[in-house]
Amino acid sequence: MAQAALEHMPPVIRQTLIEQRDFCEEYGLKADAVIAFGNTGISVQRSELFEAIRAVLADRSEVAVTDTDGRDWKVFSEGGEGEQPRLLISSNDQRLNLPDFTALSPDSATRLRSLEEAASDVNLPTNATAAWRAILSKRSLEDDEVDQFHSEFRDTPVHIARSIRAEIQKGESSASSLVPSSRRYFTRLVGEYDGSSSIRDYAVGAGQNFMEGVASWRPYDGFLSSLFLSTHSALTAEVGVERLDDKDIVRAFEFLVERGDRLSQLGAVEVGLRILPERPEIEASLVRLVEQIRDDDVDGSMSGFKLFSALFILVDGELSRTRLFADCPPFYRRLASLAQAALIQRETVAAPIEIDSFCEWALNVRGEQFYLQSLADMRLEPRWKPDFSEASQMKADFLGRLMIAGKNYEKNIGSSELQALLVGSEIGSLHSQIEFPRPYFPGPLEGQETSPNPLPDELMEAVEAQLKANEVGPSSFIALVNSALIFRVDQSQVEMAAEALKIGRHRLANIEDRSQLLAILNGLATVSAVSRGKALADELRLLVRRYRRDTQYALSLDEAFRICLVASASRSDLKDWRESVGDWLTELAFEDFQGKEGEALYSHLQCLCHVVPELWVSCGRADAALAAYNSR
Repeated sequence: MAQAALEHMPPVIRQTLIEQRDFCEEYGLKADAVIAFGNTGISVQRSELFEAIRAVLADRSEVAVTDTDGRDWKVFSEGGEGEQPRLLISSNDQRLNLPDFTALSPDSATRLRSLEEAASDVNLPTNATAAWRAILSKRSLEDDEVDQFHSEFRDTPVHIARSIRAEIQKGESSASSLVPSSRRYFTRLVGEYDGSSSIRDYAVGAGQNFMEGVASWRPYDGFLSSLFLSTHSALTAEVGVERLDDKDIVRAFEFLVERGDRLSQLGAVEVGLRILPERPEIEASLVRLVEQIRDDDVDGSMSGFKLFSALFILVDGELSRTRLFADCPPFYRRLASLAQAALIQRETVAAPIEIDSFCEWALNVRGEQFYLQSLADMRLEPRWKPDFSEASQMKADFLGRLMIAGKNYEKNIGSSELQALLVGSEIGSLHSQIEFPRPYFPGPLEGQETSPNPLPDELMEAVEAQLKANEVGPSSFIALVNSALIFRVDQSQVEMAAEALKIGRHRLANIEDRSQLLAILNGLATVSAVSRGKALADELRLLVRRYRRDTQYALSLDEAFRICLVASASRSDLKDWRESVGDWLTELAFEDFQGKEGEALYSHLQCLCHVVPELWVSCGRADAALAAYNSR
């Protein structure tokens, strides 16, 4: 009866139930599968293959099997006395190495030795190793346990890095292969989310524990792995080097100079400056790392920042699509995304790729998903915008962190060359490269933090003077807009801005050009989001409506859509935000469209509702209107 019921179920549900061992045992079902060997076109029934392997491992004899096409093969093992058996399958002139199936061996010593070697190779967590050790010490694996066992090892950064390297060398990759869909994998890459409300809390909690874990595995490899978490200085502060001897730390820094990803290079400099008095031998490498970051031409075809930016967008967009971290705050998902982007980039150094083509592909496949996820994230973390993922801003952020690290550890810097780079102001210094205020914008993990910088008195006076001007125009808001992401803006000034829009009857005087108008509208949306200024967001909506229909400066649908989502972040409560976004999008959905605007808005709406399913409640009318429009 259970078998008959399964046959009438949808494939996904049927497969899920079949994979549940308890379900199969309760109803007397025995699942079998077909094992395929890569792209060889060869496949064998799992039960037949595993029985053959058990027999071979029992006495190392040859056992015949038949593939699904009826061809005969023989399974056998090779390996000398005292060596672990190496399994192969052959037919005529074809000979293939089989994966490690020694967990099927009848000999417990063989099983346990294989487990310990494999676990050490990929840094399998202690609890996972202990769980499988408890099973393998008593018996060999059953057929339906083998894939679960192997998946433990596949869900590790070491294995994924090797797989990505192999794909790059073959010129084959996809979003799904570059970005694992396993949450377990990402906890092994960056640590498990522990409920922290900010990256600083995470760094001294789960982050610190994770760093200690990878360091205790293999000091050299663990140090390089921990640098994937260099997305915030609070995390690099937890990277320890106590287990590294002088030779290994020099080797690690030289590796990062030659083959390091941009994120790990930044983290290495922050760590290196901290330990420089005790490890002066790394100073030359620090100079070269800083120079590489400084000299990266973000517009060039070989830019490391350009590739890192595209990888971040690809990974974060894919994690958004799979909703793997939908129950975690944005900073944790971005921590995972940036770490995976760094891991991928490190593998591309040994097997270079055509960066411009890759960036174009990454933006095409996951750009929209990333963009809309980031705009939705602003409800919880309003100080970081998707624009900040651009290569030029990433470089500016890195330069800012390097200058801060140089200032914090200035007393540790003995080299005049390193000092000139980090804290000097002459040509060639980092300071000479920066474009204010870009290095001081929030980083990708700092969107929820309130700015620690109070608004200076002279700037406060400028903000208020502009807002009180008799004529309301773009110049009325310049000081306020330019201050919002760097300083703490007073709520009274946000209210003054809302009142100014109302006094000006939602029209701006003396607009120089369309780009100026757009900059002010986007800036006011950001101010309302960062300050949680609902009144300003409401007045801005009226202003956008006015300029959406303006004959001279008409806003495009995409421009209005973006302003809508940023300004709606003035509401941190999910219900309030949902209603604000729903109202704006419903209004836009019933407007007249130009070209493919209706198609684009429908795509955005579908994607946005996937990111935040609660939006369906308030966006139903918009969805229906756009579906009808696009089906004409």
